[in-house]
Amino acid sequence: MFKSLALALLAVLAVAVPATASPTGLSYSYRYPLALETDISMEALTAAVSSDLRQYFPFDSNCAVLPPIGGLCYLYTPPGLPLPGTTNPVQVIDRTANSWTFLSLPGHTEGAGRSIVFSFESEPTPELRVRAGGPFTFPAAATIYSGAANAIWLLFATNISAAW
Repeated sequence: MFKSLALALLAVLAVAVPATASPTGLSYSYRYPLALETDISMEALTAAVSSDLRQYFPFDSNCAVLPPIGGLCYLYTPPGLPLPGTTNPVQVIDRTANSWTFLSLPGHTEGAGRSIVFSFESEPTPELRVRAGGPFTFPAAATIYSGAANAIWLLFATNISAAW
């Protein structure tokens, strides 16, 4: 019962920093508390999530695991959201012990040149942090201001919490 209550609270506790926009850029930063029932380190959690990305990540993808720096993933659609032909190509441009960064490539729905950083932090409590930024595009603005980006990354945090 505690686990289901904790997961329900994730939706309430997700902290979203308002998006910032200018004619040349658009960014956001979200923080999602993780309801972990283990004392796993954030480095070990990052390794576990990236070695079985398909289990946790909220997009259907050709990447079962997170590729090394330079590797490509195609993020098709979030489950249940029919967008035929969507590939959303991204490249892994950075990896650390507790984070990784994607760069959107030409053909991505939100446009090329947008970066998104996923990190797992333990202070003050375990959480998933998601920061994104890059050129302003109308599709990116629509994803952010509609709440879709926040909902997608909340699903990512929920998937992780449910497994740990």
